[in-house]
Amino acid sequence: MGLNRGAGKTAADWPLLQELQTLAAGRICSPEVRQKCQMENGSFAAWACGVCQEYLRPEAVSPWTWHLLFLYQLRRAGYPFKANDLTLETWLLLEWVGRVLEGSARADMVRNQRLPF
Repeated sequence: MGLNRGAGKTAADWPLLQELQTLAAGRICSPEVRQKCQMENGSFAAWACGVCQEYLRPEAVSPWTWHLLFLYQLRRAGYPFKANDLTLETWLLLEWVGRVLEGSARADMVRNQRLPF
């Protein structure tokens, strides 16, 4: 996955950012959520799950997002990354991951800015 998102796009249009925001908000479909939906929707549970806009299914999250989350957790835990252990693109994306997950005020600024790439 490259950083090139196209001209005129904002960060809010970026699928990676949307996935991170959903995960940061805790809106991932867990077994408990799935069971609750099955109880509420009965025989329509499979259909309701397929059109659900409230929760993100874990299998719908891209492998690249899971990889970035893993790297972010390693970094937060103190894993000794060296400057050349990751690509420049990955270092930049890890900064985005941190901003979104930590809910900093800068995340709002980033979300509304035009992407330079």
